[in-house]
This record gives sequence, structure tokens and C-alpha cells, in this order.
Amino acid sequence: MPAMKSWRSCWAKCGNNKREMISMLEPRSVIEALMECISRPTPNPPGEVAVVADWVEQWALEFGATVARQTVEPGKDNVIVTLDFGPGPCLVFNTHMDVNDPSGQIWSHPPFQPRLEDGKVYGVGACDAKGSLVAMLSAMEQVAAQPQGLQGKLVLTAVMGEEAGGIGSLHLVQQGLKADGAVVGEPTGLDVCIAHKGTYMRKLRFNGRAAHSGRPELGVNAIIHAAKFLIEYEKLNDRLAQHAHPQLGPASAAVTIIKGGTRQNTIPNQAEMIIDRRLIPGQTHADADRELEDILSGLRERIPELSLDPIEIVVATIPSQTDAAETIVGTALEAAGHVRGVAQQPQGFRAGCDMSKLVTIAGIPTVVLGPGSLDQAHAPDEFVEAAQVEQAVLIYERIARQFLSGRIG
Repeated sequence: MPAMKSWRSCWAKCGNNKREMISMLEPRSVIEALMECISRPTPNPPGEVAVVADWVEQWALEFGATVARQTVEPGKDNVIVTLDFGPGPCLVFNTHMDVNDPSGQIWSHPPFQPRLEDGKVYGVGACDAKGSLVAMLSAMEQVAAQPQGLQGKLVLTAVMGEEAGGIGSLHLVQQGLKADGAVVGEPTGLDVCIAHKGTYMRKLRFNGRAAHSGRPELGVNAIIHAAKFLIEYEKLNDRLAQHAHPQLGPASAAVTIIKGGTRQNTIPNQAEMIIDRRLIPGQTHADADRELEDILSGLRERIPELSLDPIEIVVATIPSQTDAAETIVGTALEAAGHVRGVAQQPQGFRAGCDMSKLVTIAGIPTVVLGPGSLDQAHAPDEFVEAAQVEQAVLIYERIARQFLSGRIG
């Protein structure tokens, strides 16, 4: 594929007519591809990704890659795109096709109708993580066009189910994925992240006894019990804040959803909440379970009538990190520094992502790197800087060429 045309130069020619701008781009630019991808809705829930999986497969076949599909659930395939340059190391690009569900959010424009405005591409998934997906595909297209001097394999794993706890990547590694290094595409602002937090979400349901609110002494108020728990859980967050990871900062504990009650004049017999515990490397789900049980035990001593249903796990991912001495880390830092013009240092990704499956299950040294910011992910009017998406293509391509030719900066 010839070098991509800059959307900026075409914008200058086209004025404010975005539709004319897109039609003039030949061959397809990464910005055009991103807008195409956003316009194919893949919200999770429900998590169907076939419209993007088919699109990824077609694009990959056009530049000569081998494509395989893994059906994880009906209508929910992983797409595996491979460029094979013979014996040598294997580098994996990994990112996800499903996106946040914008239901209930207020957007300035329809969320699945992408728009380019003031150098930003708006739409659901723009930064999380379709910007990474199209940049990785564009980089592979460039590599396929000029494969001289490369050895080994470059593999893109475009997965389903990341927004539901990473079930697509879990399936991928359970099927035996092996590689010498990996890059996970998530919105890091093009920083090279070598560690990320784990996510442990649980549902708590407090039980009480309903009564007329005119006779509250006849009931047991489940909302009051939930509120007392909330106060103690916030104290846990304060304790966690005292111990920081060098790249990630402290772990955290938060109540993110709470609901209860049935009528305005009835003592509520039930209150339900979601607690979101973010883990840093060295912390486990078992640690978080012990913390929770300590809090509940203390409350039971003070509130004999405290009653909960069995605790339900909603999402459980583990934290992970890659040693800074690993080849993929040096390669990514050199590539990002070269493209951005500033020396890079390893950073941390302060959310959960599929790096955990690649590192802890498959044993693949992994970094997280992609365009966009977590500040925009899952937010109304989600966007990604177009310039970052273009830079991501160059960074991903340089990582691939360096890793598959033995030239580490």
C-alpha cells in the first residue's frame, strides 16, 4: 500500500465538507478506516461483533494476510490475522472489537455516527479501542507492503468480550496462544505501559424487612445497612491510598452502583450495590475477599440483624506487569520515542485490560500502548485525537519491524 495521505492536507482542500473529504482519500487512510469502524456498532452488552469481525477479515485479506476465526459465543468471534515471514520470533498485536454501551448517556450527536471535528474523531469506541484496532491493521498493511528483512510472525488478535471481563482473550490463551512479545491496544495516550490494574467487581444484596414507613420500628431498613457498609468501605479506600505502585499509583475501592426500596412509604427490605475493587500487582482476589469479610464481620458485631445474600462476582480480572528489561518493552519505548520525538519511560495503565491474560496465563511479555485517553473512554462524546491515531500506526509499524528484525533501539 502506498504511504497514507494525511487527512490534514485533504481537509485543507475540501474545506468543511467532510463527506467530500472522505471520498477523496485514496487509498483509505487510517482516519477513514476508524470512521468506518465506529459506524459498525458493537456495544457490549450485548457484545455481538460480527459486523466489525467481517470488516476486519475483509481488510486483512486485501493486504494478503491469513485470517482465522475463533467462535467464542454465537455471533462473537475472535479474528486472528497473521503475516508469516518464516522462522523467527512471534509478535502479537491484541485489541478488542466490542465497545462501551452508550445507553443512558447524553451525546451531542448520535454515538454511532462518527464525525471529524477540530482534529478529533468522535464516536463510541473512538479511543476504546477502535482507534488501536484500525491503527494496528494499518500498520500491518504497511508491513505487508514492504516485508524485506523481516523474520517470524506478526499476529493481530482482534477479540470480542473485553468489555465483559476479557472473555475473548481468555478463550484465545486457553486455545494455546504463544508469542515472544505482545502489544495490547488501549487508550494510553501513546505512553508505553508495563503494568495495569486488576478489576474485581462484586454485587452485594442487603436484606431487611418491609414495613409501613409510618411504623419504621416494625421493619428492618436494608438501605441503612447498605449505607453503614458504604462508610466502612470508603475507609478501606483511604487505607489503600497509603500504598502506591511505582507506575500505577494506589489500589482503590469504590461503590459504583446502589439501589434499593420499592415504594416511597415503605421501609425497604432490600438494597443492592456494586463494589469495584481495583488491584495492583501483588494483590489478589483472595486478598480483596478477606478485606470484605473483615468489614462485614465488624458490621455484624454492631448490627446483629445484618443479612446479605451470597456475594456475586460480576467481573474478576487480575493485575499484571512486565519486567522493564524485556525486549518488547525496549522496542516499544524506542519506537514511541522515535515517532513522538521525546524519550519515553515505562508508565502504568490504571484500568483493567487483556494484558492480564497474555502475561499471567500465556506467559507473554506484554506492553499496553494505544491512542486516546482513559478520560474519554466510556464517556459521552468519546473521542480520539486524529493525530494520535496516525502516530500509533507509525509506532506499531516500527515496533513490528524492530521486533521481527532483531533491531532493538
